[in-house]
Amino acid sequence: MNCWDVKPLGGGRTAYPCSGKMATGETVMMWKRIENEEGYIRLSVEADWAELVADYDDIVAGYEKVGLSGFRPGKVPRTVIEQRFRKEIIDGLSQRVAQRLGREAVREAGAEPLGPVEATNVECEKDRPFRFKARYLPMPEITLPDFCLLKAGNDGTDPRDKLSRKLLDLVQFDMPDEIVKTELASGGPVASDPSGEEWKAAEERVRLMLILKKIAKTEGIEVDEADVERRIREKAVEFGTQPDRLRAELEEGGGLQRLRDMLLAESTLEYLIEKTQ
Repeated sequence: MNCWDVKPLGGGRTAYPCSGKMATGETVMMWKRIENEEGYIRLSVEADWAELVADYDDIVAGYEKVGLSGFRPGKVPRTVIEQRFRKEIIDGLSQRVAQRLGREAVREAGAEPLGPVEATNVECEKDRPFRFKARYLPMPEITLPDFCLLKAGNDGTDPRDKLSRKLLDLVQFDMPDEIVKTELASGGPVASDPSGEEWKAAEERVRLMLILKKIAKTEGIEVDEADVERRIREKAVEFGTQPDRLRAELEEGGGLQRLRDMLLAESTLEYLIEKTQ
């Protein structure tokens, strides 16, 4: 299989470039597709240290608030902070930047990932080029139905539930087991039996989300970042924590993208309800 002949899940053929370079101001990020494995596509990504500086400074600034013996609060020299928390700073930087650059590299490759972009083999050292491997499953080919097929009378059923069921019945495509397993794992340890009810429910949740994301992309529906922040504040109150702390936890565990997807699904369902009434 050559660089321009990648077969996406669900049939059809899509041409993806095999390497590229993206410049932003004076910074440069390079990527190259290195291999495919079990349906996954892997990219090798490299970025100048200049691409990481803002993230590095932001993380270091967070540690400036930490009290250290012998120094007044907020008066710890930066060099001391960098030495004392070197591992924590580099670990946080690696995770944050790999996620961001991984998504950018996939986008530049002309692909859309199905699920998270995984980062491995991360090489991160101050003032040196940042390197890692990104791995993702490509989005399956999804053919959307005519919206007129979604129209239905009012029988007292929640219109969102009714629309969801119709979409699941009308739109069929192959779903990789790994994505279903990830969805199951997000709710805690469960048995991953493909013939079980939990598996079927998880598969339908993911499939519906992908259908709604496809509709959102086609119809130009987007999630406003203000809506994301508003929902984080609401959940922070519900959980009895601070919004900044909740956002950091969501970013670390991949929950922030899940929240955006949920808000996008809600907006898309509301859009469909208006279109099919």
